[in-house]
Amino acid sequence: MKKNFLITVYITNRNYGNFIKKAIDSVLNQSYSNLEIIIIDDASTDNSINILKNYKNIKNIKIIFNKSKKGLVKSSIIAIKASRGRYILRLDADDYLNTHALKYMFNKIKNKPDVALVFPDFFNVCKNSNFISRFRYTHKKKYNFLDMPAHGACSLMNKKIFFKIGGYNKLFDRQDGFYIWLLILLNKFKIIHCQKPLFYYRKHDNNLSKNTKKILKTRLKILQFFLKNKENHISPLKKLKQKTILKLKNIK
Repeated sequence: MKKNFLITVYITNRNYGNFIKKAIDSVLNQSYSNLEIIIIDDASTDNSINILKNYKNIKNIKIIFNKSKKGLVKSSIIAIKASRGRYILRLDADDYLNTHALKYMFNKIKNKPDVALVFPDFFNVCKNSNFISRFRYTHKKKYNFLDMPAHGACSLMNKKIFFKIGGYNKLFDRQDGFYIWLLILLNKFKIIHCQKPLFYYRKHDNNLSKNTKKILKTRLKILQFFLKNKENHISPLKKLKQKTILKLKNIK
């Protein structure tokens, strides 16, 4: 019988008291049972703490409260260091998972020690969880630097590989998915796409994804960071940098 290794789902929260219950419950209701949940609250000032108190006595849940705001990446690093799972997945507190998300992604990554990350398609939903659209990635056997990177959240990662390649960089508090995508490819590990919509991405006024200029500026900084290393002066990275600069110029 194949062993179902422990998966850690860590939920990052900052003032998403209106949404976090649905996020937590979507993990508790997973068909994959060998999991732990780490919730890290980044010094919320709304009703988040009162909601989280309802989960403090559940066996497989650990709650961490930051005394001061640290940001997404630093909070993620704290959660991952506290994790026990062989695989890790970040869930943002305003999003939620399909019931079989962990099961489907684990089946893609198990027995594949050279696979660093599995990422799925997803549904866009509105603030009230009503369906907007389905997002489909281009499915490929092998991904490269010029492909659209996986979403920063809801991708299943091999934790051993994550640490081996260096993990998150505190210099960049956003575009963590883009950073990790490049890091995986630079270290020649594999990425697999799961052709199922396995999480629900909530569209609302506070989404970073609405700020295209900010996203592109951060991506440009990440590319410049990697290109400082002479070993990384490969043509796809240079081409990606030029494409990013062009997109920035075209934003009015």
